Amino acid sequence: MEAIILAGGMGTRLRTCVEDLPKPLAPVGGRPFLEYLLDYLYANGVHRAIISTGYMAEKIEDAVGRRYRGMCVDYCREDMPLGTGGAIKKALGMCKEDYAVVINGDTFYDVDLFEMQKAHEKGGCPVTMAAKLLKNVERSGYLETANGRLTGFCEKGATGEGLINGGIYFIDKNALDCINDEKFSFEKRVLEMILLPVNIFESEAYFIDIGIPEEFARANSEKDLLISKRKRRAVFLDRDGTLNKDTGHLYRIEDFEFLPDADKAFAAIKKKGYLAIVITNQAGIAKNLYKPEDADALHGYIDSALCKEHSVIADGYYYCPHHPEAVLDEYRTVCNCRKPEPGLILQAVSDFAASGIEIDLQNSFTVGNRRSDLLAGINAGTKYNVLIGSDEPDAAEIASAHYESLFGFSNLEQVL
Repeated sequence: MEAIILAGGMGTRLRTCVEDLPKPLAPVGGRPFLEYLLDYLYANGVHRAIISTGYMAEKIEDAVGRRYRGMCVDYCREDMPLGTGGAIKKALGMCKEDYAVVINGDTFYDVDLFEMQKAHEKGGCPVTMAAKLLKNVERSGYLETANGRLTGFCEKGATGEGLINGGIYFIDKNALDCINDEKFSFEKRVLEMILLPVNIFESEAYFIDIGIPEEFARANSEKDLLISKRKRRAVFLDRDGTLNKDTGHLYRIEDFEFLPDADKAFAAIKKKGYLAIVITNQAGIAKNLYKPEDADALHGYIDSALCKEHSVIADGYYYCPHHPEAVLDEYRTVCNCRKPEPGLILQAVSDFAASGIEIDLQNSFTVGNRRSDLLAGINAGTKYNVLIGSDEPDAAEIASAHYESLFGFSNLEQVL
């Protein structure tokens, strides 16, 4: 899933609270508000975020960088203000998939994007809008709907209960090609005029708009509600011999080579909404053949290659540096993290839980080319433990399935 964050506004209403920062970087609970939005997108399966910037663009780009957790991050800068519609249209031009989820950089709405994505795919409209039911719509106005579709807008001033625009949309990549203007308002030109059919997706999730001082203050007092909690499935992947050619204690970047189509398989796993977490024994550290920083540099290189070619990166790299016969005393131990022990997988589960993501081991996979890889998954509790291209007969005996390559495995729906 790709996402666009509209973060180019000047935030004039919030200047009394935040003078020297763009609105998306306004501090909430000691963190930039934009980080909560990125965390939300990541928890909901987004693998690539495009941040549409304008006002103080450099500060946003410096604060976030090109990677955030397990997401690639790109930027679409407005050289002049384009309005929300122009910004969305320009950013959609950078998208590589059939549609993108679009969110505002100053609102948090904890919509389940997995469910909204299903609704968009089934709804048959080029735009799907998230809508929030409010008891009093006086300040915001409300939506008119019929049969799950938008039929009109009522202006501010009305009283009573009604649906409001939650500021989250799924929009088909080419939906705005019918508009020739470079600068326009998405709300006025597309939604209020109902230029395109719009499907409505209702959600009762927590919602807040920090664009005005009172709501900004409320966000700081309710910061714990800005953490999106989701249950996710994961694929725990062995590295050497599964993802890349095993050269024996691989650590040099120049020696790294993906196995045939393994990078495509990795991208397919990510784009299906799975966490892709690399789990690997690295006894070369214990044997003093290379350092932990060498392993980290190699993993950074792998991410760079995946991001450049497929707009994905790994959701984490966990490696065991220990060995019972280590040359270095500090790594000579019988540990719980060296496969076939489950420690690396369990550590990943713990780390993700701390950030609001519960890994559903009963619907997750461990994938590797050795018996020890599969035993690590079995010992950790992953339901599916898949062997890739191995000649170990005893490994095949305990495997849930056996594929010649990672690419053959990557159609996970078929495996399930």
